[in-house]
This record gives sequence, structure tokens and C-alpha cells, in this order.
Amino acid sequence: MEITVRYFTVLRRITEKRQESLKMKEDSTLEDMLVIITEKYGKNFERYASSGISKKGLRLVFLLNGKDATQFEGLKTRLHEGDTVALMPPIAGG
Repeated sequence: MEITVRYFTVLRRITEKRQESLKMKEDSTLEDMLVIITEKYGKNFERYASSGISKKGLRLVFLLNGKDATQFEGLKTRLHEGDTVALMPPIAGG
């Protein structure tokens, strides 16, 4: 199956892309997608994705078809043909 991954902020600089299509196995999860992207983009992506944008331990936000993946099963959420996943840092205001 094929999905679209959209990158925001620092991830655009790391991947040098705004978005890309990924071929995934049937029954893949967001976690499987994250493994593929991490292998593809290496240590800089891994460092950012695992520790977030600060030393406060902030994590990435995963939006699946415009909805926060925490509304589903988090990283265990199954992907489907044509899904769009947006990766971004948490939104903070002040």
C-alpha cells in the first residue's frame, strides 16, 4: 500500500522534503512507518523524533488524515492505502 507523509518545521530540513510517498506492507502501523523513515534519514531524524525539540522530552505529533493519532491507538494505529500522516512538533502557545 502507499501512504503520504508530510513533514513540518525541523523535519523538513532534515528530510529536505515537504512530503513524500512511502510504500508500506499491508497492516503496517505508525510505528512501522517511523522505523522506515528513521532508517532512511538517519541519526538526525532519530535524535529529533526521540527527544523532540527540547530537553523537556517533547515528542512528535502524528496526525493521521488530520486527526491526532492519540485518538486512535497511538503508534500502534494501523495504516491504510491512501492515508496521509503529518509529522510535527507539539504546538505550544504562550
